Amino acid sequence: MESALGPLCGLQDIITPMESNWNTAIPKNFHDQHLLAKTYAKSRLLRKCIHRHSKLIGSWYYEHMPASRVRELIGEEIWNSYHKFCYERNPWAKVVSYYNWKKNGQNRSMPSFREYVLNKSHRLPLDARLYFDEEQCIVDEVLDYESFQTSFPLLCQRLDIPFTGIIPREKTGIKQEKLGNYQEYYDEETKQKIANLFHREISLMSYQY
Repeated sequence: MESALGPLCGLQDIITPMESNWNTAIPKNFHDQHLLAKTYAKSRLLRKCIHRHSKLIGSWYYEHMPASRVRELIGEEIWNSYHKFCYERNPWAKVVSYYNWKKNGQNRSMPSFREYVLNKSHRLPLDARLYFDEEQCIVDEVLDYESFQTSFPLLCQRLDIPFTGIIPREKTGIKQEKLGNYQEYYDEETKQKIANLFHREISLMSYQY
């Protein structure tokens, strides 16, 4: 979605860096223009030393940024003038996909799926925190990932966005450990763990295992 919308953005729009576009001309306006902010954008070491919400670097926009932080930086007037939307995915399926992305897409040393879910909960893709503020959803619309191919073009049409119909593919084709449905990865304990951790998006989107 970001890759599809990026070329349609204007000169003053903010486009944050992604893994696939970091060294291209696509990211823009995602940091302030003083010396420390410019250095921060170029130095991975500095980004490890200074928190990205630090007042030292000013406005810093980044991939997977919480909506509450965006609202804080751009102000209520601009925030309220935009239609805010995002996509969510059935968490039981998303965790399986995320696990395989880490293990096979990034070649990371990973524990078993069961241990990962039960003991590494801080590393799970808990994305409700990106569009919730505590228990309140603060974006205007949350769409389901499974409907993306049809809902995204319709959304662009509704918002008068000149979408070309071309949707780039990112982070796809990752090898799955098992054949069949995502349910094959779970037992009752891991199934319930996901239900507890992802309760906000499950309630909002009426997801079922």
